[in-house]
Amino acid sequence: GLETIAATSRRLVNCVENYRRFTRVPAPQCEPFEVRELVRQAVSLASAENDLRIHVDIEPPETMIYADKVLLGQVAVNLLKNAREAIAGRPDGEIEIRSRIDAAEHVIIEFSNNGGAIPTEVAENIFTPFFTTKPDGSGIGLSLSRRIMQLHGGSLRLTCNTDRRVTFTLQIG
Repeated sequence: GLETIAATSRRLVNCVENYRRFTRVPAPQCEPFEVRELVRQAVSLASAENDLRIHVDIEPPETMIYADKVLLGQVAVNLLKNAREAIAGRPDGEIEIRSRIDAAEHVIIEFSNNGGAIPTEVAENIFTPFFTTKPDGSGIGLSLSRRIMQLHGGSLRLTCNTDRRVTFTLQIG
């Protein structure tokens, strides 16, 4: 009985800590920096554990953004971590990061993988705080990432969800 109480207490403390982190996103401290720097740092952090095949295409290569480098880095690392988990165990697993400037002069950064489609019932809830399908997940990664993008006046959306390609798109500016 005491072990059950202790385990429940640990889960509650973890839940409260996750909620606190979710609700206390600091105001962005914006500065100019290159998209390729953001991507390079995120790839370095996300691929430190294993050998990932990550294709990067930034056009134009010197694309600059004005944002909080730390907060946007957190978003990029989270999206790469999720992509890495999606392709785990697939010999043909690949991640692609593309950046471009759209007609309205927004910087668009796409994080794609070929790990298989997200089931419809899951895709409908992936941005809901504390929703998770992972046994050890907190359910705040994507909702926190979306909140960070909103604080930057941008967006984070699931823009492609097929068996061959899943893409999350950041729009900045």
